[in-house]
Amino acid sequence: MSAPVCENKLQCQLNGLVGTAMFLSVMILLWAGYDMLSTGMPLKGALFLALLLAPTLASVAFAALLKQTGRYLGWAGLAFTAGGAVWGVFVLNGVTHL
Repeated sequence: MSAPVCENKLQCQLNGLVGTAMFLSVMILLWAGYDMLSTGMPLKGALFLALLLAPTLASVAFAALLKQTGRYLGWAGLAFTAGGAVWGVFVLNGVTHL
């Protein structure tokens, strides 16, 4: 139990799941950014994709803020962060190419 807010095993497991979802969301955002740049996507399309990926960015920002402040994320934080990752995968599958 090495996370700074671990008081028990469940908290550490939740922190690990949130960290994994956050990492996946960051990879999704980087993938989408690379896809936009490498295909020469027009500005209108890039803004539309960025708008579609806003929930993923919000989940990363939320998790990073709570981790930075050392607060416990809990089940709601896990649901929000994992939901952002799932939404990002959905957008990548539907809009861009995996």
